[in-house]
Amino acid sequence: MAGGRRPPAAPRALAAVVSGTGLAVATSGTAERGHHIVDPHTGAPATALASLTLVGYDLTTVDAYATAAFAMGSAARGWVEEQDELEAFAVTSSGTVWRTSGFHRYVPS
Repeated sequence: MAGGRRPPAAPRALAAVVSGTGLAVATSGTAERGHHIVDPHTGAPATALASLTLVGYDLTTVDAYATAAFAMGSAARGWVEEQDELEAFAVTSSGTVWRTSGFHRYVPS
């Protein structure tokens, strides 16, 4: 399986490509539906991230956790690092990019 992630500010470009066998990939973000994910602590839209892509092996978990991690904003990176068999790639609302420490395993060389 190989897939690409479009950066929110440049929908025709690719921000990341993942590749592997038996992977589940899910992205939560603002590109398609705007600010629709709510920060449960404030009740306001989560705005720290523009997109967050999770890679793992169980689609139900990856999909649910992508939304939860997106809502966490800047705390998402540390939270994902603590999860077994999950890695993340994110674009912040200011356009910077971060990856968890094991994300490189899913990037084709």
